[in-house]
Amino acid sequence: MKFIFVVLFMSSVLLASSGPLQAQQTFGSLDEVWKYALDNNAGNHVSQLAIEEAAQEKKSAGSFILPSIGADVNTQDNIDIPETPVPGELVGKSGETVYLKFSKHYNYNAGLTLNYTILDWQSVYQSKIAGVNLQLKKADKAYFEQNLKEQLSQVYYAALTAQKSVEIGSEDLSSADSLLQHARDRFKEGTSDAIEVNQAAINRNSIFQNLESSKQYQDQCLNNLRSLMGMKAGEKIVLTEKLSPPVTDKMLEKPVPDIKYLETFKLQQQLSGFEEKKSKSVFLPKVGFKGYWGKYQYQDDLALSFSPDKWKPNSYIGMSVTIPLFSGFSNKSNYSAARLNRQIAVTTYRDEVRKSVINDSILYKQYLSSIHISASAGETFSLSAENLGLAWEKYKQGLLSMDGYLDVFNDYLSAESQYLNSLSEFLTKKATIESRENK
Repeated sequence: MKFIFVVLFMSSVLLASSGPLQAQQTFGSLDEVWKYALDNNAGNHVSQLAIEEAAQEKKSAGSFILPSIGADVNTQDNIDIPETPVPGELVGKSGETVYLKFSKHYNYNAGLTLNYTILDWQSVYQSKIAGVNLQLKKADKAYFEQNLKEQLSQVYYAALTAQKSVEIGSEDLSSADSLLQHARDRFKEGTSDAIEVNQAAINRNSIFQNLESSKQYQDQCLNNLRSLMGMKAGEKIVLTEKLSPPVTDKMLEKPVPDIKYLETFKLQQQLSGFEEKKSKSVFLPKVGFKGYWGKYQYQDDLALSFSPDKWKPNSYIGMSVTIPLFSGFSNKSNYSAARLNRQIAVTTYRDEVRKSVINDSILYKQYLSSIHISASAGETFSLSAENLGLAWEKYKQGLLSMDGYLDVFNDYLSAESQYLNSLSEFLTKKATIESRENK
């Protein structure tokens, strides 16, 4: 019983010291990877916050259509009441000028002030600019998600390709081990020499090095995928999808345009148009309305009275029209700069549309070509694997020399490399196209 207790105690100590078990995330498709990344990528969260910020700025810019109302209460201590010259006839001093004080020592005012801008074109265009800026932030987020999907797709397919390379490489290493063991057995039997054993060992070492390189590349791809997806450093990624050669009857009929990329330039063009109109609107008049509803009272001391009869009404209403006549040449220069910025935005958008059409055509042609190349390379790899199996049987029967078998093996490895490279090239083009699709 003491022994069992000691064993259980030591086991618990070891488990506690090893820390928590690593979390594991399993993904069976690219869509699952996309969904996880869009929910956890920090850059995507920042883009969403930028949208919310732009939405608040839009509300703020649109508030100009509402009046501003303020309540104010103020007290004034007239330390020295000014004297006003008036005719003496008012106080029984004909022919003289007397100086009188018209006020009390303390003044009290309380009321409501309303200001309302009836027409202000600068505020109108600023509101429109804020609206377009909100759309631009949404377009930026959509394009960020597209780029994120494209990067995820490329890294995801690279990881699957590396995984397949490790899988094939493990089979190659097993074949190389069998060849080496067979060569050693024949050497012991005296039917071969040391050169043949050394050739088999060199072949085995070369394949082992390639396998280790594939494993390192796989780890690198998984780390990159983990970084893009916003996963923690200790989390493990397991990809269960299996790659297969592309099927030529599932090719796209037409290229998928990069609409989200062009949308940002289109909105920038629209934004520059409102900026131009806003800079021009400084030359237009502003029309405003102002009203005040309040009461006042005068006292000779600080004895403020709340009696209604002590408060006298004081209300007014008015309208103002402000017409800018001359404010220097800065407004004119700003308008000229805005016009140039508008022309730049228009020219840039048109040029980006032109280049996008060319790039989409190139991408589509490369995509179609990569399908045919990878399909052909897959068939060659399959035939090379079949030849390798036949060559192995002949070698075991003594019908084929070690050099002959290694030549077939090298052809097989070359076909394997070409197949994986062409498959990777196809998947890279596929990743770019898939990221543009609305999923």
